[in-house]
Amino acid sequence: MSHRGRQSEKYVVSWLLVFAALGLLVSSSFFVLPTVQAQSSRTRSSAIELFLDVYSIASATYVDSVADTELIEAAITGMLEDLDPNSVLLTPEEFENLRIQLEGSFEGIGVTIGQRDGWLTIISPIEGTPAHRIGVRGGDRVVEIDGQTTFDMTTQEAVSILRGPRGTEVTITVVRPGLGDSLHFDIVRDVIDYPSVSASFLIDGDIGYLRLSRFAEESCDEVVRDIRDLQSQGAASLILDLRNNSGGLFTPAIEIADLFLPAGALVVTTRGNAVGEHSYETSRGVLFRGDLVVLVNGGSASSSEILAGALQDHGAATIVGTRTFGKGSVQSLSDLGDYSGLGHYAVKLTTARYYTPSGRGIDRTLLDDFMEPGAEAEWGIEPDIVIEETSIDVELVADLEYGGYFFGFASEYTTENPDLDEAFWPDESVISAFRGFLSENGFEWREESFDEALPYIERALLREIALRIWSMDTYYRILAPQDEYVQRALELLGHGSQAAPDPEAALESSPAPL
Repeated sequence: MSHRGRQSEKYVVSWLLVFAALGLLVSSSFFVLPTVQAQSSRTRSSAIELFLDVYSIASATYVDSVADTELIEAAITGMLEDLDPNSVLLTPEEFENLRIQLEGSFEGIGVTIGQRDGWLTIISPIEGTPAHRIGVRGGDRVVEIDGQTTFDMTTQEAVSILRGPRGTEVTITVVRPGLGDSLHFDIVRDVIDYPSVSASFLIDGDIGYLRLSRFAEESCDEVVRDIRDLQSQGAASLILDLRNNSGGLFTPAIEIADLFLPAGALVVTTRGNAVGEHSYETSRGVLFRGDLVVLVNGGSASSSEILAGALQDHGAATIVGTRTFGKGSVQSLSDLGDYSGLGHYAVKLTTARYYTPSGRGIDRTLLDDFMEPGAEAEWGIEPDIVIEETSIDVELVADLEYGGYFFGFASEYTTENPDLDEAFWPDESVISAFRGFLSENGFEWREESFDEALPYIERALLREIALRIWSMDTYYRILAPQDEYVQRALELLGHGSQAAPDPEAALESSPAPL
């Protein structure tokens, strides 16, 4: 028997994951992928043989102990990274988180949690959930879950405990800044909705504002619901905010474009070696006929760019902001299933590039030279109205964010000032208190950098304070008068002459029911 025939059987389970990854073009949530011409069996067999030899040697003789799963995940990750930045292996934890984002719901208590100084900490409760209703607040330090200490517990470990079937109970013990005694909450789990629309309200009487945070299965239904609600309140124009919306599912972008474009309008074309070329058009007719301004920035990517590009190319909206990210590729999600002893894995693989109705290809992530000077001229969606962003000390802002200083100050401030009204803004007295908080915690800064970053600091403090006491609608409503993007959109809509034309003004037919 050859030395290959004598490999330990303990590797067999891990090998199955490798084989699945090598043959992952079998199904997709976005495309039905055609059969791909396979390599010759001799070439494929030799390649797999090479991999298994190296894997076996590393597993058996490496200087430190390495788990089989770590080696396999690292190998597959390396293989996909060599293709492009967007093709990735999803571990069981990552796949579950992605599923929740795309489906828009899960069963649990309804909190966003993170790590602060080794302890689990509530970032914010999700409005209307069991945790929110019972009184859990942002800034609460979770010290026990069902009697088990959470010190050095990972976020993922905590998530696995806090999530559970609807109707079951979990007890958390929290320490709240400003209170001497710990608090105990017995929380009954429920279905937690994770909405795509994070804010929707009227500005200046007849202008609606709608913030779309991601593209998920229910996104179009949410947008339709909120547009109709805004129309019932008198909205004649709309600001659609896609800033920092990094995308999500492909299909909702087409469905939402269908709300603003006439039937038969081209939204996007995809092209890929395995999937061929496909064009996607609208079919239902215009739901909203008023003037439309779309807000974008460097965090707007993927499905956000599909939607913004289609509306721009058809003249259905005025795009305001900064150049978008430039992720003009489509990933197919292949569910690999469960592997005994390892968990449930999936693969996201880039299978196509997409092109706007005018034929623009905006992707930068698949270009070898995307970091070279001047290459950005070909990236993303260029706005019709460009907002010039002021320069700030990125290192200062990063230290404040990742060090949890905005979070920590807001926790203390809202404990001392629980009854803030909607006229609140982080004024000089709040900024002065924040400076004192930073000094007490040993944080050092240059005054010049602090002053340059002051607009960012004000908004960050408002964000963290608002998350503890108000709804997201209230937060964005308070922010709007200080938001340069929103103010520029209001100028356009107020004057009217620069707003986009109705793309279906000449059509007499009524829009189809949604």
